[in-house]
Amino acid sequence: MSTKLHGTFCDKIDLSPIGSFWIGLHIEKGILVRIELLANEKGYIPVPYGCQYGFWLKKLLSGMGLEKFPLPFKLRGTDFQKRIWHLTTTIRPGTTLSYGELAQLSCCNSPRAVGQALRRNPLPIIVPCHRVIGKDGKLTGFSGGIEIKRMLIQFERMMRNEDSSNE
Repeated sequence: MSTKLHGTFCDKIDLSPIGSFWIGLHIEKGILVRIELLANEKGYIPVPYGCQYGFWLKKLLSGMGLEKFPLPFKLRGTDFQKRIWHLTTTIRPGTTLSYGELAQLSCCNSPRAVGQALRRNPLPIIVPCHRVIGKDGKLTGFSGGIEIKRMLIQFERMMRNEDSSNE
């Protein structure tokens, strides 16, 4: 893949047997700057041959030993948003935290402020904001919609259970 890749592309993420969805990848000069979670291709150009973003995003979701996303990306946001996003990356695949729990970890004590920071997350999946839920366990507020959030959590839990049964 050329390091000069620039534009908006789509790729399909297959979470068999749970379901699938599309991602819109916004790439500037070879660096991923935004991911959209979509129900369809939205008319975007398919990813060029050799572009590995979809592959690595699925691997990241599977929790299969991938500690860090290996392709170039850039997070754009305030210092507070970046702090919340960083904490969100520490939530293990297949597990969840509430907005309140994440607020306590960040020392801001405002679940609402955490929710606002996550709402502006430009790179869902890399910053796994789908793992943050309401205090009552309810799935709330997600850029890709609640159904995709449910699929992501289900897939991660399934992969975690498969991994623990193979030990």
